[in-house]
Amino acid sequence: MITELVTKEKMDQWKEYFKQYASSILPNRKTGWEIDEYFRKKYPYQTLKSEEFRTVAEEKVMANEYSREKLSPGTKPLIKTYLVENVYVGIDIVSGEFHVECEDMKKAISIFDDLFLYRGLDETDLKNFVMVGQFLEIADKKNMSLHLYKEKVEGGSEE
Repeated sequence: MITELVTKEKMDQWKEYFKQYASSILPNRKTGWEIDEYFRKKYPYQTLKSEEFRTVAEEKVMANEYSREKLSPGTKPLIKTYLVENVYVGIDIVSGEFHVECEDMKKAISIFDDLFLYRGLDETDLKNFVMVGQFLEIADKKNMSLHLYKEKVEGGSEE
């Protein structure tokens, strides 16, 4: 989750991740329904009946061109809204986009990062160094299989 100004160093790091690993990652993006199911199984949530938050989450999808492109033409988001402790979570079951917010952003970051990693990346995402860089940075932070991407790249070149 980007919560501060992105520096040139951060952009360079994401570009390096992209250069090293993007070609070895297969598209694996989950559907909105799969993300919603994963979230409900993992987190102790309450269904949130807030039209205001649902509207905010929907507008986040519709106002962001990159997110909007995940919708079929003429389709609108269908947002499911939840509360986990004081963290608000909106999941669009149509596009797979989601919105997470909280007054204490440290609480929101862990849920966002978890959903971001679980959702995965599609073919369009894999062409975007920011998406790939952010995905691999989060995976690296969580000590996930970043080394597997490296082994696959290096292994392929040694044959």
